[in-house]
Amino acid sequence: MMLSTLKKPIDNIAMPPKFIFEPTTENFRTVFDNPDTVRFLRNSLIVATASTVIALALALPAAYGLVRFRRFYRTERVAYAFLLLQMLPIISLVFPYFAIAQRLGIRDTHLILIITYTYWNVAWGIWLIRGFIEAVPAELDEAAMVDGCSRSQALRKVVIPVAAKGLVAAGILIFIGAWNEFTLAFFLTAREARTYPTIIGFFLTHSGIRWGEMFVAATVGMLPIVVFSLLVRKSFISSLSFGAVKG
Repeated sequence: MMLSTLKKPIDNIAMPPKFIFEPTTENFRTVFDNPDTVRFLRNSLIVATASTVIALALALPAAYGLVRFRRFYRTERVAYAFLLLQMLPIISLVFPYFAIAQRLGIRDTHLILIITYTYWNVAWGIWLIRGFIEAVPAELDEAAMVDGCSRSQALRKVVIPVAAKGLVAAGILIFIGAWNEFTLAFFLTAREARTYPTIIGFFLTHSGIRWGEMFVAATVGMLPIVVFSLLVRKSFISSLSFGAVKG
């Protein structure tokens, strides 16, 4: 994909594929001369960040409740009900969301994407965070409450600091999912709130597929995730193994 960003149109459709060619930067100029490129990148950053923060804020207390209040009836069934939401095909949600957005006048806005992504990511976040909270001994927050903390203070001052690495891992995975989401962004926006993944479709024209520009757009969309993952890789790996060994 990255090699193809530097190929001329004729080189991108050559058979067999060319690995030795005269490089060109024309594809990059074409993509970045379009003002929509930067705007769509900004939209993706706004929507992915907002939905990730809101999803974590909602998923954390829900996951904590499911772990710490298991003595209540059917908490496991509630947890699996959240998992069931992840099995719904995204395309099946497009038409109801489209109708709601039209009725409320929020189609083609950041708000409708933040709402839909948050709905999708809260269930995913609950299952991710639930595993990390299970690794935190209940005796820690019980000791905090004996010392005068309320339940919410025990969560904030004890559980969250101990499970912080797990929350970072959950946030990374939720952010990547929101950043890469295509279907809802494609159908629920027109132009103003379009996110970056939808720019790929602009290179499918009546005269053919503009492979060079498409590969440039795909590469640029991939780079922020790759760079971010490299920066936090140590924390991410350690957080995924958090609670794996008990003793």
